[in-house]
Amino acid sequence: MSLIPSKLSPPPLPPWVVARERLNAHFVLDERVRLQVVQAPAGYGKSTLLAERLPALEQDAAWLRLDAQDDTPARFAAYFRAALAGLLPETPLAEPQDSFGDSVATWLAALPASHPPCRLVLDEFEHIRDPELLEGLGLWLRHQPPWLTLSLIGRTVPPLGLAALRLRGELEEVDAAALAFDLEEAQTLCAEQLSFPPTRVSLERALRRTEGWAMALNWLVERTTTRAGFDALVDRLQGSHPDFVAWFDDLLGEALDEADRRLLLQLGVLERFSPPLVARLLEGHRLSQRLDDLIRAGLFIQRLAPHEQWCRFHPLFAGYLHHRRHELSLETQRQLHRRASQAWLALGDPALALGQAIEAEEPDPLAELIEAQGPTLLANGHFALLARGLDTLGDTRLVASPRLTLIHGWVSHAQYQFGRTRQAIDWIEAQLEAPEWQALAAEFATLRAQLAINQGDAERAAPLAESALALPARYLAATPVSAAAILAESRFVLGHLEESLRRIQEVEREAARIHDDQLLLWAHCHHSETLVAQGRLQAAYDVQERALALVERGGLERLPICEFLYRIRSQLLWEWHRLEESEQAALQGIAVLDNQGERWGLQCHIGLAKVALSRGDQAQAADQIRRLRKVLAEGDYHIDWLANAHATLLGWWQANDDRDAVARWLQEAPPPQPAAASNHFVQCNVRNHARALTLLERFDEAEALLEALEEHTARLGLVTDANRNRLCLAALAWQRGRQDAALAHLRQALALAGRTGLTGSFLRLGRALPEMLQALLAEGGLERLDRERAERLLSLAGRQRDFGQAVRLMLDDEVIEDIVNRPDVPELIRTSPLTRREWQILGLIHAGLSNEQIAEQLGVAPTTVKTHIRSLYQKQDIRRREEAIALAGDLLARIQGE
Repeated sequence: MSLIPSKLSPPPLPPWVVARERLNAHFVLDERVRLQVVQAPAGYGKSTLLAERLPALEQDAAWLRLDAQDDTPARFAAYFRAALAGLLPETPLAEPQDSFGDSVATWLAALPASHPPCRLVLDEFEHIRDPELLEGLGLWLRHQPPWLTLSLIGRTVPPLGLAALRLRGELEEVDAAALAFDLEEAQTLCAEQLSFPPTRVSLERALRRTEGWAMALNWLVERTTTRAGFDALVDRLQGSHPDFVAWFDDLLGEALDEADRRLLLQLGVLERFSPPLVARLLEGHRLSQRLDDLIRAGLFIQRLAPHEQWCRFHPLFAGYLHHRRHELSLETQRQLHRRASQAWLALGDPALALGQAIEAEEPDPLAELIEAQGPTLLANGHFALLARGLDTLGDTRLVASPRLTLIHGWVSHAQYQFGRTRQAIDWIEAQLEAPEWQALAAEFATLRAQLAINQGDAERAAPLAESALALPARYLAATPVSAAAILAESRFVLGHLEESLRRIQEVEREAARIHDDQLLLWAHCHHSETLVAQGRLQAAYDVQERALALVERGGLERLPICEFLYRIRSQLLWEWHRLEESEQAALQGIAVLDNQGERWGLQCHIGLAKVALSRGDQAQAADQIRRLRKVLAEGDYHIDWLANAHATLLGWWQANDDRDAVARWLQEAPPPQPAAASNHFVQCNVRNHARALTLLERFDEAEALLEALEEHTARLGLVTDANRNRLCLAALAWQRGRQDAALAHLRQALALAGRTGLTGSFLRLGRALPEMLQALLAEGGLERLDRERAERLLSLAGRQRDFGQAVRLMLDDEVIEDIVNRPDVPELIRTSPLTRREWQILGLIHAGLSNEQIAEQLGVAPTTVKTHIRSLYQKQDIRRREEAIALAGDLLARIQGE
């Protein structure tokens, strides 16, 4: 029998391979481990992992790459013997016998008692199903010498008694969860193949949507040439994309017969499933066994926990099954959804029940379900799901039901659709005299109070909340606590911080008593914001710690209110210049609301932009600023959100000395209202105007605004705002040449920082800060703690990168000729000279610009830039962008004589 040589060698590695050192622990050659199983669906990089890791770990291995034709004893035995002979060239191995088991016994007897540790790798083992072969391999495993490890790579779970091996500690497993790419590996993949770094936000979103599936990540990378294109493709990443549909069609065609394919399509209506649930929904024989067979078949079905019955589909595979459900009749689909809804209700999961009821398209049961389960669904933050259900019912049905109208009002408010909330309140006010509507008077008053507070009308919100507290709640049990929370917030907006703090602490106690985790989380967040306004940032941080413990203890990570927690966490950590932690908190906030659209994460994107500005990361800051401006243009936001976003935009324009943008902003921004600056967001908006006027050298106008703010901060105890205002006054006086006044303001700001701990707001002053600090330290007279704070700020300011002044390798012909002729430059510079355009691009890469930014600067298409970069890399034998940056830095150091 002729053997194909390529089947006895590892697969060729792709051009770009991510070395996955974190999986090295799975490759330890331990005498106890007889079998290593690397099992996952197609496209997870199983074979690539072993083909790359084994040589890197210097582990000798023989390979056998299997196919469907190898599932016969004679053919498999011939290849198995050949692979074994390649591993042990000096050991004589008998020809295969008629029985594969007899052959295995003969070969085991011939193996040496001792030998350096090595592996025998059987790739694509899912093709082996013949009972004789499986029995023979079981014999092999029982008597395999301790120096040899058998490694099986496959899509399916090999039927070789894994449970017994696992219990004896003789099994090493690498599953899809281990093979999934993590963030660092995804970043490496992009660095290897892309000429631009995707934003951290987009890369994390891609990881969530692919769950680290290597093939899907490669698909993203191969089809994008710009950062914007990557972002857009991630947004369209679904299992219904034609590329994935065709691929999954082929996969199922190979793996399943028509009956099991139909079973899979029926299961596709479920978010998760178990044998008992499937038995409730479907009719047929051997359902549990068929379900087990599907799970073992390597078809992107994952157990929620390793040894639980509950399973779910990979999200892209679930999207594909949803796309293919049209192959089932419409009546079959509706029946399945109806049964699933009833089953989920019986199992105590109203959210999954509602999702299925929406798909069943039966209005009466849907309305009954929302009315009955609405309070529970609201309390658990299922706003997007409720919105889908309400949209399915339509306004005509909503306006006829006081309960549905109330739910509609709260859901639209939670999604910042305040126009729709106003619509719900109009319906309420038009029918409030009817008895069935009057019964919900407390709930309606609370909703009206909530809308008033969100519209900035705290004077109107407070009496509405008080009236709600005087009435009995008959539908939403949490109404009294919600009304008390609104009352606390109204006192905060009006500047009565101590009263607000007392009230919110009462809300915390009551929310804990009734076990309303969403309200308790909100109360913790408001408590923290109040403490920040008072300048008590450490106490605010401690409250956030309690909130995070609540999230972890209750498994509340998916509640939308968590975005609020992560957002204020990021803001506080940025102020303390803990940039890594601030960035991580903002990314966590974005992840919470990822599926609801980018506009909901505006505040967290602001946090990322602030971190990038603080780091001097020009490329990341530019991307975040573009994202902010896009999101702002598409939404209608509360002044709190707007003021925070505008403060960050002003920081960007200041760093880039873009006075035209500042002037345009002044024409379009919300007007300053210093007389109403009783809270942090109105203070921030007025301060933004003062900063803009200062940048445009309209000093008297800016000073008047800041002095007006000071009256409120002193009267109301807005200590943090007082600290920030004092910094703005210092910058203004310094810019207009009044050094004594500037240093006096800075001295006061340092004294206030002893209470607030502000750092980020100081560093936001930019190049003026170290000049002022040096002058103040030279002047002397600072208290010890203030002096130490000034010295620390001076050190931090000295380490900040001013990307507005980034050094770029933009060289003229004379300087380029000088570089090329220098004896100490790399040989490739002389033998493969760059064109002038390539020199320009090398310099811009060194400055940290992305391909899109380089294209914009040079006035060419991004594809043109990519062509030049490819040529540059080929000439200089460069593979990564980091190498180009290092080359440019080296050349720059030489010509500067450093």
